[in-house]
Amino acid sequence: MSEDIVVAEAPNTPLHPATVHVRMYRALERDPNQTRKYKGLLGDCFLIRLEQGSEQSTILIDCGMLLGSPNAAERMAAIASDIVLVAGGDLATGRPGTLDLLVVTHEHWDHISGFSQASHIFFDPAKLEIANLWMAWTEDPDDEDAQALRARFQESGAAFAAIAERLESDSQRFGTDAAERILHGLHGFSGLGAARLPDGKPARKLAGREIMDRLKAASIQKPNYLKPGDVLATSGAVSVRTFVLGPPRNTTKLFKDKPSTGKGQETYFSDPTVDGHQLLKFAAGEDPDPSRDSPFAPPFCRILAADITSPPVGGDPPEGDAREWLRAAYYGEPGETPAMQAARARRRIDSDWLGAAGALALKLDSDTNNTSLVLAFELPDDTVMLFAADAQVGNWLSWHDQDYPVDAERKVTADDLLSRTRFYKVGHHGSHNATMDAKGLALMTHPDLVAAIPTDEELGKAQGRSGWLMPNPRVKAALRERTKGRILRNDRWYSEAARRADPELRDVEQGFFDKINESELYVEYRLL
Repeated sequence: MSEDIVVAEAPNTPLHPATVHVRMYRALERDPNQTRKYKGLLGDCFLIRLEQGSEQSTILIDCGMLLGSPNAAERMAAIASDIVLVAGGDLATGRPGTLDLLVVTHEHWDHISGFSQASHIFFDPAKLEIANLWMAWTEDPDDEDAQALRARFQESGAAFAAIAERLESDSQRFGTDAAERILHGLHGFSGLGAARLPDGKPARKLAGREIMDRLKAASIQKPNYLKPGDVLATSGAVSVRTFVLGPPRNTTKLFKDKPSTGKGQETYFSDPTVDGHQLLKFAAGEDPDPSRDSPFAPPFCRILAADITSPPVGGDPPEGDAREWLRAAYYGEPGETPAMQAARARRRIDSDWLGAAGALALKLDSDTNNTSLVLAFELPDDTVMLFAADAQVGNWLSWHDQDYPVDAERKVTADDLLSRTRFYKVGHHGSHNATMDAKGLALMTHPDLVAAIPTDEELGKAQGRSGWLMPNPRVKAALRERTKGRILRNDRWYSEAARRADPELRDVEQGFFDKINESELYVEYRLL
């Protein structure tokens, strides 16, 4: 693949938008238990509408929600139907809509699940046509680096899925909550967890790779695989100039997901406590061998788990008494409740080595986030809309590695684009390492900056072993200071009554609220 930077020619009849709307979908659902009034959407789905007179172009950036979200299929069908309507179609009359541009930032379930859950709409050209598709260079089938990266992710992802399946299927051995305890619910982003129908039976859903491949085939025009430094115009009758910031081609930054704390390169199994070889054997179905894997010499491994759980347990005291006590304390009696089994499982350390699977899952999750396609859309008033997807530290840092050529004589920098940013789609639902400080938010100095956080804070807190902070309190505080409170969230209302009840909104300028249009399905903001 050529490394030449792309500077796309302007359309033959370029129209700059007079109005720009950004619609952030939320598909709110009332909570039947009334523990809170609404359940929101933790995932990314944004529809940009560019208008000039009677002409309009639509740009969809991602469409997904976290695995396990309630009534996901019904809610995504409602979102897809609205997208068709905005794109000029009407499902009721059979008139298809046309998406001028679909942008898919990366292969995470909370960004692409809608293409599975509403596949009957997205992949039916009689309902919706996808005119053009943009993806990152990491999806280019003709790019050798991209294919090597894909093979690496697929191998690690398959191992992660196999480990999760073994943990979930053998609750007697590993404990009823082993998968959740060890993997921290990360399959919610990857989409590797099993989807279930109301009757408990497995549901057919498209896998992430299958979704990406079907989208490539569905695009009328050949997909455009973008690399950092590319500058091109969006598709459609009304267009804006777009700068491609990430993902980086530099592998060191591609795999850098945390702030630097010292020397060393972060790669899979780089943690000395992670025995990657043993994990991969476990994923392939091989059980650990205590005589081989134990850190203790065989004479000091006198009682093994099989000696305790396989009848008869007895024997001469004191060894027999010890075995009886160990079986009762750590394995219990047949017929115990799942809660009692889980409590006993938490006492055991015989499978603690599998905790390294959590490190593998977390690293895979972060590295996939860092392959996010990051775009800066330049509006006619020279301000910028920044969509950072789930980019993490290395991706952010790489934006400053190259200039962005507007034409043969003019180039702009990442600092310049950030300083002109007036709409920031916050990275990774506001997590701690997806919004940079000095090289990111501190450079966003536009006085009218607005931040949009696609999140469901309560749903995030219920995930994993100790919950996810989305948004992270420090990130939220920094965003509030930088935007003067102009923050859009899809788990919050902006009516006058809601503003009076929300202390974070009481002192925000009225002009911000005047530009908001909201419903249970979306929050929309007018930039121009």
